[in-house]
Amino acid sequence: MKFPILLALVGIIFRLAVAAPSENCTFDGITPSNTLTWCPCGNGFFCAKLDVPLDYQNPTHGRASVPLVKYPAKSNSSDGPYQGQILLNPGGPGASGISEALDDGTLIQAVLGTNWDIVGFDTRGEWLSQPLADCSSNVSLGLNTTLRARSVPRVSDEFYTSVIDYTKGLGEQCKKIIGGPTGIGPYMSTAINARDMLSITNAFAETEDGQRAAKPRHLLNYYGISYGTFLGQTFASMFPESVGNFVLDGVVNPESNLAGGFTSAILHLDGVIASWFIYCNKAGPTSCSYYTGSTPKDIYKRFKRSFVQLDPRKAEAKHWSNATDLETALLLLKDGLLTYADAPLSYYSVLPRVLENLEVAISSQNLSSWIQQTETIFGDPGIAGYVTTNPQWALGTLCSDQNNFWYNKTLQDLRAPIEELEQRSIIGEIWSHQYLGCTGWSIKASEIYQGPFAGNTTTPILFVDNTYDPVTAIEK
Repeated sequence: MKFPILLALVGIIFRLAVAAPSENCTFDGITPSNTLTWCPCGNGFFCAKLDVPLDYQNPTHGRASVPLVKYPAKSNSSDGPYQGQILLNPGGPGASGISEALDDGTLIQAVLGTNWDIVGFDTRGEWLSQPLADCSSNVSLGLNTTLRARSVPRVSDEFYTSVIDYTKGLGEQCKKIIGGPTGIGPYMSTAINARDMLSITNAFAETEDGQRAAKPRHLLNYYGISYGTFLGQTFASMFPESVGNFVLDGVVNPESNLAGGFTSAILHLDGVIASWFIYCNKAGPTSCSYYTGSTPKDIYKRFKRSFVQLDPRKAEAKHWSNATDLETALLLLKDGLLTYADAPLSYYSVLPRVLENLEVAISSQNLSSWIQQTETIFGDPGIAGYVTTNPQWALGTLCSDQNNFWYNKTLQDLRAPIEELEQRSIIGEIWSHQYLGCTGWSIKASEIYQGPFAGNTTTPILFVDNTYDPVTAIEK
């Protein structure tokens, strides 16, 4: 996609505007306030912007605004009296809490109780928050139940060096544009986002809704997913006295995250990918057009016949003219498998068409057509594995939290963790973006919370996980 950031923002604004009468507010028209002042913004949602210090340690550096969307509790709810608000973070880092509330707020409320407000917010520097971390426009990128067979194609060193070069260019530009004491760059760490959540909670406590809530108004109620669990653990460790009802789902290991270690994150990724072959076999040929033979292994063998032909290392060694297309196709396929692993229910039915089209493309030697078709399904992966449309949004948080651990590292420095990722999964190197992206990020965070991750919280925390999460699986 040529304009992913613009399209994503337009999507958020469009969802707020559909069927919205003229008196509804828009984020462009909301003046940030240090009180939580809601205005109707369409389709039953309410919007606000909370004014907070850009730098909590030095308020003279300016102000920031946190955008929020609320799906309000039902009046006269059958679930009982009004409880208060639940804050959401859907992960990333860099995923939009506002999009999460707009897309899934009604579903989340139906599960947690219609007597709760469901509130999404965008974290520092991202999406609709201000100031926005926007510094990449002129930087372009160059180039059993597990699948334990390792004779699979891998991307070339040129891919890694091109990404490192890209992130160095991005990092240098971001340092110039947003890296100063009044820019957003130093203020995107998880610790600062945790302080924003405390500000949101304190502002809610002063509202009429806060005064009438059945739950203690100065306690944060929170639902965090994936990276959102790291944010939740950080908040709970920094402000244990302010912890209300917490559900942390898909739990990130905080110590590993801070230390720059990511290889443990994909322990069961191949198992999740293998589930597609298992369920395609169970569905049979009428429901899974890619069905072959009589076992899941037969379907995997069919897949592997195509997979192994996407070998850019071999293509480069033999000076094939289509080496670039082979690498692009391989990256797109691996990123698509990661997308499936992250949302299997959404992408289960997509894979047969993608894989069948790949067979046709290989036999006709027309990979460029398959690449275009598949990008419309999964989206252009850009830097493979990123979950946001704007790489510096994730980097501003990831690299800050790691205290720039990977800054200025070379491909040789990264060789060992990349090889470990390759051993863990047939698409393991896709996850190497966690290292590669931070090699060029030199902006130092003004505050990092490095532990301990413990404390006597006011309310016990509910941790939720499963054994086959592709990234944050719990060990049996």
